[in-house]
Amino acid sequence: MDDTKRRIVAAAAAEYQINGIEETSMQAVARRADVAPGTVLYHYPTPEDLAEAVVDSWIAEMRMPTPDAIDPEAPLDERVRALVAELFGLYERSEDAYRVYVKSGSHPVLSRAEAMWEQNVGEMMSRALGDRARAMATMQVIGVLVAPGFRGSLVAAGMSSEEAVQTAADLVLAWLSS
Repeated sequence: MDDTKRRIVAAAAAEYQINGIEETSMQAVARRADVAPGTVLYHYPTPEDLAEAVVDSWIAEMRMPTPDAIDPEAPLDERVRALVAELFGLYERSEDAYRVYVKSGSHPVLSRAEAMWEQNVGEMMSRALGDRARAMATMQVIGVLVAPGFRGSLVAAGMSSEEAVQTAADLVLAWLSS
């Protein structure tokens, strides 16, 4: 990606955090990127094209974990800790994108990214939990304990990222053993 495109994408990402995708104008992006409006339109003819470029850049920067991050042959506690560490690490790397998601979660570009995200997380949880993943209640409870909001609450309460991972993993393991 050349410097002009990179500036436009960065400007759009900043505007999205403030206004959401739907409320961000191409002119506002051009002003923030310090380029002419026609330059934005030349590189990204539609707002949808620009939103896709921004989301693609976030996905690349976030280094979204895959199910391969979890060794299905490892003991359960190692698999659970790997799951929580991978997801919480992703949440930490994606705070800017999450702010946009909160404002514009129904936008089609974000909906596509969310579908990919949900598939990855579901596969990771299945790999980490093994046969236990077949129980809907298990998936729902574990889903809450590894959710971005839960991590955010732990960190807001003063825990370090490592302490949040440890606490969530311990809660998941305690629930699984009950």
